[in-house]
Amino acid sequence: MTALQHLKRKGAIMALAFLSTTTLVSAAEVTYERLLNPEPGNWLTNNRTYDGNRYSPLDEINRDTVKGLKVAFTVPLAPPSVGAGSFSSSLQGTPLVEDGIMYMSDGWGRVYRIDMTKGDRGFINWIMDPQTDPEFATGILNNRGVALYGNNIYSLSPDGAFIATDKETGEVKFRVETQQNPAEYFSMAPLAINGKIIIGPAGGDGPMRGRLEARDPETGDLIWTFYTVPGEGEAGHETWENNAWETGGSATWVTGSFNVARNELVWGIGQPYPAYSPKERPGDNLYSNSTVALDADTGKLKWHFQYTPNDSWDFDEVGSQQLYNAKVNGEDQLLLGHFGRNGFFYNLDGTNGAYVNGEQYVDRVTWTKGLDPKTGKPVEYTPNGGVQTYLPETRLDASVFTTEGADKSYCPFIEGGVNMFPTTYSPRTKLVYGLAIQGCAFNQAAIPEDEYLTGSVSAVDTATGKVAKRLDLTSAPKGGAFSTAGGLVFGTSANGDLYALDDETLERVWTFNVGTMIDAPPMTFQINGKQYIAVAVGPGGVGMNFEKYPARAKDENAKSMANFQQASTLYVFSL
Repeated sequence: MTALQHLKRKGAIMALAFLSTTTLVSAAEVTYERLLNPEPGNWLTNNRTYDGNRYSPLDEINRDTVKGLKVAFTVPLAPPSVGAGSFSSSLQGTPLVEDGIMYMSDGWGRVYRIDMTKGDRGFINWIMDPQTDPEFATGILNNRGVALYGNNIYSLSPDGAFIATDKETGEVKFRVETQQNPAEYFSMAPLAINGKIIIGPAGGDGPMRGRLEARDPETGDLIWTFYTVPGEGEAGHETWENNAWETGGSATWVTGSFNVARNELVWGIGQPYPAYSPKERPGDNLYSNSTVALDADTGKLKWHFQYTPNDSWDFDEVGSQQLYNAKVNGEDQLLLGHFGRNGFFYNLDGTNGAYVNGEQYVDRVTWTKGLDPKTGKPVEYTPNGGVQTYLPETRLDASVFTTEGADKSYCPFIEGGVNMFPTTYSPRTKLVYGLAIQGCAFNQAAIPEDEYLTGSVSAVDTATGKVAKRLDLTSAPKGGAFSTAGGLVFGTSANGDLYALDDETLERVWTFNVGTMIDAPPMTFQINGKQYIAVAVGPGGVGMNFEKYPARAKDENAKSMANFQQASTLYVFSL
């Protein structure tokens, strides 16, 4: 064992690599009060505010000025670690910015402190490298960001280390190993609330049991655990027959929201395991494919809503959980809005999870004939346990992925609809905006030659749950979106476009192409009164960096791989 491996296993402080000779700029403590009310020019938590709405009050860049937006500077990031290809180090995180200092992570869980206070360049002060084992790189190493709290940055390494790093010096304060199962890997951006850091594992495509944990920000000690697959004696345990609960998946790989007034964490939960074999796990399989609300002090379940019981299409629902108020039938109501990966938009009662309204937002949905207008469940759903039938001609089992398997297809595409890509709500327009993949998934033996994936941006009326406007895209979207007081919605596409839309008409008013796929969401911040837009660009998923991505594209994948070998780069734009 090398000295470095010894330090890693003991959780000791790691050596730091200071890459800049500039004087470190000190910043104030990030208190809970600041997270509740972030300064307009800062982006202090994953979705900027606890409600998950990714809305910025900045308006220097607006409908009138956005045409002058240009690259202000770029910052090259570290290359992929030795032992894995570029696919294994995809940039999918939202950078955080406090008073001109950016904190971000890459796919290997490395944390960067970037000084941008000069406004025309970015200096990497240090990189905290958790020394993720290259042997752990099994093809998916994604990291979706960090959390700021107190004087620390909190992050997760892909192999399950929960790490607190001093935000000024890069010194590792503590390292706690949290992996419980070899199937687990970790990609979530932690969420800092009052006296707790919330984390959880990915890995629901393997035999693991999902959970959320609250950890002490001073020590990393465990405060409470909520298992997303209920154990014996817990409500919902009966929805897993054949003892499938022990390895039921239901991972938590995207950051949720926090209802401050109700002291509730609101989180999306992944699909059950085995993902494409509903007959092996009869029952609704709670709390997979659900939104759950937990008491933030205890981790106890307050309410839940399940979108696709006994799922067989990998329609996990980890995506954005957005809290907003709207007038529904003339009455003010707290709502939880969610673009389901299954192709439907849902408004839920934000106090109890009851279905309020919603609508299909993708072109084609073939797994169900629609939603029950009272319950929001698929119309074919039967609440009697066992295996759901839905529409049998699209119902998957494991054989569909063999060349001898059933000749089945289903819509929407296996990634959605809206997948993990963050959505955004604008209080200006009372609309919620989601970037969606348009297309279907096919048995590998029967993919039509002319089948393509495209994309769309849907603007949903929060009062009615209906699509008010839609912009069609020739490229499937990746990354995510945010909205601003300047009347703009910024989004990204797999073809490398970063673009701005008019938040009322969805007219595209500005575009910049970075030359390769964007897999991370954009964000905005301010330095010395000047507004900036930033997005991390780097190696990503295979074969989706061109217009009209074919459903089967082996030759195209091989030809396009060179585009994914470029160095990861932070792009920063200003007027």
